[in-house]
Amino acid sequence: MAFKDQGEGSYPQRSTSQNDPSSSSIGTSNPTLETTNVTRNRSVESIPYTELESDEESDSDDKTFQCTPTCSQTDSQSSRIMSAAKPVKAETFCECLKRGKEKYCKCGEEDSYFDWVWDDESKSLASSLRDDNREVVFHVDYSCGTAAVRGSVPMKDDQYFWEVKMTTPVYGTDMMVGVGTSHIDLNRYRHMFCSMVGRDSESWGLSYTGQLQHKGEKRQYSAKFGQSSIIGVHLDMWHGILSFYKNRKPLGIAYRGLQGKTLYPMVSSTAARSGMKMITSRSFRTSLQFMCCQELRRLVPEHMAVLDAVPLPPGLKAFLENNMGWMLQPYCMAKVNVSRKRPLSVADDVDQAAEDREEGCPPRKCVSKLSCNS
Repeated sequence: MAFKDQGEGSYPQRSTSQNDPSSSSIGTSNPTLETTNVTRNRSVESIPYTELESDEESDSDDKTFQCTPTCSQTDSQSSRIMSAAKPVKAETFCECLKRGKEKYCKCGEEDSYFDWVWDDESKSLASSLRDDNREVVFHVDYSCGTAAVRGSVPMKDDQYFWEVKMTTPVYGTDMMVGVGTSHIDLNRYRHMFCSMVGRDSESWGLSYTGQLQHKGEKRQYSAKFGQSSIIGVHLDMWHGILSFYKNRKPLGIAYRGLQGKTLYPMVSSTAARSGMKMITSRSFRTSLQFMCCQELRRLVPEHMAVLDAVPLPPGLKAFLENNMGWMLQPYCMAKVNVSRKRPLSVADDVDQAAEDREEGCPPRKCVSKLSCNS
């Protein structure tokens, strides 16, 4: 059942019809039915983190949407809606969520300088920015569709890397990270729940379900991500390649053929009171230095930090750590730092890697047994 748009920021009202028994009963002299309707609507509006209906497939009428259940919806429909609003459980970057400290979590937020943030002039009406425009909150009161925001800097020709941290429960039709051009209308789906980033030919997205989407076509790419997960994005405009990281572990190449385009970072959400925070944003030119770092990362065992394994002058080491540390760190750095009781030396790691090669074992992803969930 579709509801017509009654104006931005208002709850949709059902259009009345003489042939509709449920609509004809509203406004009559029956106080019992009237009281029941008001009570039911109020109980739904007060539900936290509620995204209610989804219209993911229809593009024909952007003005139609379903936002809150009315008196005509049954208890079974309300139960289905509530079950869809349950946050997804996924691998986290740290242990704060398990310990109930997610509201105060600052894990992974070491950077103090950012090459770009979210653009206050390029966001949908249901998006609000805070913390120097690094954090976006979607649908502050309730959700009636899909909201999105773009980054403040166009990306072309160079190398770009940024990280987005999921600061609230992740649930609903979709919460996405990706890139898109300036041609996308960020308010187009404000009254429809959909997977927005990658729905058309002007954007490329990764859903919290682990699916990639471009031109509306989806394919499985990774496991799900949820609250306290950190999604990294590397856009190589020299080669036209887009890659993703999850909790600072590479997921591989997601898209190719992006050369010659001008793209912006993008995130979108259909979930009420959902939030994402940019915790890293860096850009640098493609150079021989960058390509050498890529090759070093390929050659050095995954569980080792390249900057620890390779002797470098202090100045060069500090420069690489500040600009390309995201690529040179061990794939399980965050978990290793939490679980190790004492730092392991480079010599220990090299000896272990040599033992593995002698025994015919593949390179270890993490030294500590508690380092990774995967």
